[in-house]
Amino acid sequence: MTADVLIRKGFIDVGGGQVHYRSAGSGPPVIFLHDSPRSSVLHVPQLKEFSDKFTCIAIDTPGYGNSTPLDLGRQLEIPDFGTALADTIGGFGVERCPVYGFHTSSKITLAFAAKHPERVAVAILDGLSLPPGGAEPKFIESYMKPFVPDHMGGYLGFEWTRALDFQRWFPWFAKTKATRLPGPARTLSHLHEYAMDLFMAGPNFSDAYAAAMRYVALPVISTLKARTIFMARQDDVLHAFLASLPDPLPQGCDKESLPPDRENWKKRLREIFTEHADFEGAANFVPPDPLKTAGAAGQITNGYVDHAYGQMLVRRAGGGGRRAVVFLPDMPGSARQDIDFLSALAKDRAVFGLDLPGMCDSTPLPAPSPENYAAAIAQTLDGLGLGQVDLIAEGMSTPLAAAFAKIHPSRVATLVLDGAVNAPADLRTEMRINYCPDLRPTREGLHLHKAFHMLRDQEAQWPWYDGAAGSIRKIEPRIEADRLYVRLVDTLKQYDHYADPIMAALDVDMASTLTALSVKAVVCAAPDDPRYAMAEATAKAVKGSRVIDRPGEVSARAAALLAALE
Repeated sequence: MTADVLIRKGFIDVGGGQVHYRSAGSGPPVIFLHDSPRSSVLHVPQLKEFSDKFTCIAIDTPGYGNSTPLDLGRQLEIPDFGTALADTIGGFGVERCPVYGFHTSSKITLAFAAKHPERVAVAILDGLSLPPGGAEPKFIESYMKPFVPDHMGGYLGFEWTRALDFQRWFPWFAKTKATRLPGPARTLSHLHEYAMDLFMAGPNFSDAYAAAMRYVALPVISTLKARTIFMARQDDVLHAFLASLPDPLPQGCDKESLPPDRENWKKRLREIFTEHADFEGAANFVPPDPLKTAGAAGQITNGYVDHAYGQMLVRRAGGGGRRAVVFLPDMPGSARQDIDFLSALAKDRAVFGLDLPGMCDSTPLPAPSPENYAAAIAQTLDGLGLGQVDLIAEGMSTPLAAAFAKIHPSRVATLVLDGAVNAPADLRTEMRINYCPDLRPTREGLHLHKAFHMLRDQEAQWPWYDGAAGSIRKIEPRIEADRLYVRLVDTLKQYDHYADPIMAALDVDMASTLTALSVKAVVCAAPDDPRYAMAEATAKAVKGSRVIDRPGEVSARAAALLAALE
């Protein structure tokens, strides 16, 4: 295993949605599936461990991590996830490979292997639960308390405490001496990672989880024709279920009780992968790129673009032959908070929302300067095959958009500054101190509340930390529960880097940058909103610019901006 193994992220189109994955290495593919409510981040150590000989692919189960939830119009069951897995592996262009499933996903792997034995080189079911008749409905109901975001943030404390209790008791809701899990308390780093997986799954966290509890696996085992290994480490809470397996097992099936140490477990997995992987037919695996083509009308397509500093997460809406629009969202958060706006812009153009380095899932910059952000944007446009574009930036992204247009004027036809941050030096200094609070995780979960109220207050006053009467935003605040939830999750994904692009934006001397611009510019104005107090000065600084009123409603705003781009 090499500590500096490159882990890449990507999306593939599956059915009406997308599946997110992490991958590393080269050679024949091996698929890793996570338990609930986790994501592919669970298998980052395995990606590093086995990437010397294999293309290791860790998939986010639909509804978890960054994968689109399944929507079949009914209660989801494990065979549904097994079918989705078959479609996902097919989407990679992989005909047959080893598949490793852990806990919840061991049942998904079982359903997949039972239905598609010809697609399975070997199925490894690690920690398969086999309660007779499935879990009791009352147990499932207690375990699967719904995850329900609200615009007041009341759910934050409950969900953080649930994440803590998942690590302390099994089942988490039965807090007794007998149900206490052994071992030391988890580190804050682990708790944050686990909580982020729970929050990313959010309202979908019980989809595969509850389905796995309902799934009766024993009758399915007897039908297996694929090579299958049932395993569990002796310190696994589900280890005892190895004794519940049928005796004898079907031909080609074995069970293995492994000692607790992970080194022995990794050694055994390597032996299995080496024995069953296809080192000839699948040795040159290359994943598809979903950003190359437009999705269906109204559909947002996610993908990653490589640049010199890593990967940038890009969201695409629409297509057409007209000049593409590139959108930089207000920060913190991501372009996911504006997918309704991206869709409204995509009438007859391709629209690309960029999550700048350090935002959401985009790789942070080693040196987050305005010049390096401009370079990352330029390289991302190159990766997308885009020449000259119309560039729309909102809020805290506007200084970086202006810097990009100054450095790369030939790449920008029209620059739209929506809520231009054209602050004098003293205000920029004040904002450097106050705009980005420390969001490092705390064991009490205070970081969740700090982030939530920062994001919510941004709709109430500007700057968000200023309680003066003159800072009141006289607007219809966008504090819908779902939008705040999306912004919260995407901000906290990189709590240690979310401030990087904001600080870089505050490093831009907008006064000199604006006067140096040679591109056509449009400045949005909203007289009753202090966030737009700098609009008139911004427009005067840019030669030939014009000011338009900014409608508050999303579709009307998109129509106004499209008209301004004509």
